[in-house]
Amino acid sequence: MAGRKTIAITDRQFAVLRALWASGPLTVRELMDQLPDGDRAPYTTVLGLLQSMEKGGLVVHEKEAQTHRYRPTQTEREATSSLLADFLGRFFHGSAERLVLGLVDARQIDPAALKAIETKLAAATDPAADRPTKRKGGEP
Repeated sequence: MAGRKTIAITDRQFAVLRALWASGPLTVRELMDQLPDGDRAPYTTVLGLLQSMEKGGLVVHEKEAQTHRYRPTQTEREATSSLLADFLGRFFHGSAERLVLGLVDARQIDPAALKAIETKLAAATDPAADRPTKRKGGEP
């Protein structure tokens, strides 16, 4: 799968991204207030982390007076999709079925979650879900 950029992030980077996805663009000080207590670090450490994340293409900054405001380069959905696609390809040869069966075998998914997956799949494959409903007068 040459040419496809994958995202590899540490737990601390993931905590930063979660805070940015939840709150929107933040300065270093604002981010420090958003991080969970276990992830709190000195200003220079958080700044260094953001700068390395910027070099890695995970965040970008915009200058705002004397400070920089950082934001993620991908939405949470885009990052999740990229990470899942990479994981699926590496460990399950691209087979979502093998992944789900592995979760069932490892007892990591319960029947209610499987039912929710079935419902979502049924809705995604229902051709009527893609067509707009007609209103009075024959217009969608």
